[in-house]
Amino acid sequence: MSVIITHARVRSALAATRSLGKRGIKVITADYTYPSTSFFSKYSSSYFVYPSYKQAPRQFIECLKHYIQRKGIDVLMPISEETYVISKYKNIFDGMVKVPVAEYDKIAKANNKRYLMCFADEIGVNTPQTYTINCIEELRKIAKKIEYPAVIKLVEGRGAAGVRYVYSEEELIKKYKEVVQKFGLKSFEYPIIQEYILGDGYGIGMLFNQGEPRAICAYKNIRVFPITGGPSTARVSIRHPKMEKYAITLLKELDYHGVAEVEFIVDKKTKEPFLMEVNPRFWGSVNQAICAGVDFPFLLYTMAMEGDVQPVFIYKVGIKTRWMLGDSRALVDYVRTKKRVEILKNFFKLYGQYYDDISFSDPLPTIMEIMIPIMNFIKTGKLKFSPEEMR
Repeated sequence: MSVIITHARVRSALAATRSLGKRGIKVITADYTYPSTSFFSKYSSSYFVYPSYKQAPRQFIECLKHYIQRKGIDVLMPISEETYVISKYKNIFDGMVKVPVAEYDKIAKANNKRYLMCFADEIGVNTPQTYTINCIEELRKIAKKIEYPAVIKLVEGRGAAGVRYVYSEEELIKKYKEVVQKFGLKSFEYPIIQEYILGDGYGIGMLFNQGEPRAICAYKNIRVFPITGGPSTARVSIRHPKMEKYAITLLKELDYHGVAEVEFIVDKKTKEPFLMEVNPRFWGSVNQAICAGVDFPFLLYTMAMEGDVQPVFIYKVGIKTRWMLGDSRALVDYVRTKKRVEILKNFFKLYGQYYDDISFSDPLPTIMEIMIPIMNFIKTGKLKFSPEEMR
């Protein structure tokens, strides 16, 4: 029993490494930068470095192929955005290794907010009012008729990258052009503009087997970084039947396969959930689901090996988890808000919850997570938290 975990630097990879390693599965971690945190987990039997999937996708695929041929791996389990590249070239691995990811066309649809919002609206899933632009000349017309504040979002983006909040016509036009220029976007890649929904963020983690749901776990964000909208740094498991129904309907209609997270915001006034995006891959807070009793990495591995898995639709509610390093970074911004006293009181409650990164039985990844920004600072003079910034 063996599995390759890619993008080993991220906490979802660490969660998967620990989950599978604890069950006696041989875990090989891999990434295109060294050091990467999961390399140092005691549950990582070995690791290797591959070419960048962004800069050299074919070389990346060939590297994985040669390693799998030499070592005889059972499952290739991509974690982050490299999932899209592996899905695109999945046929290369036929008969060689099991790759439990959706077909590329389905991943592309789920990952494209322009397509997704239109599709979701057609099947009855609540979406924010969304505007698409095909040429800059349309921008001034739209700027006059939308309500403010509004949000600019990349059509394909991860986390808070490219997200801009605007409060007037002039600011919309200015920031929209800035985003287009910064990311070098072509007309078919132009960002969408959405109404701003004030409310709390939620995530629905799911596992599908050829269009049929096999596992679900919902959570509510307690804190995020950046605080204007980004990955969760603290969260709690919940149930929300309407949101869960929306998520199941959406992925079922997409005939989805594998793991995915569907993100929502629940409107503070109406209490209605609105679709934000779909992450057609593992998500940063997958440890939340594992701690609540839905072990997505192991379920995905089992489904890949056996063809199916027993459904898991019941889990523990009220389970809290946090990403300590991210939460510490978020705290700097939260203490500047009106809720600083409440936030500080909650932040220093260290017990009664689980951690994405801290593990006394597997401490080295946490140490490396702290050391990487320090190493970056020594090399660049800037406190960069991503290991790839060292290059």
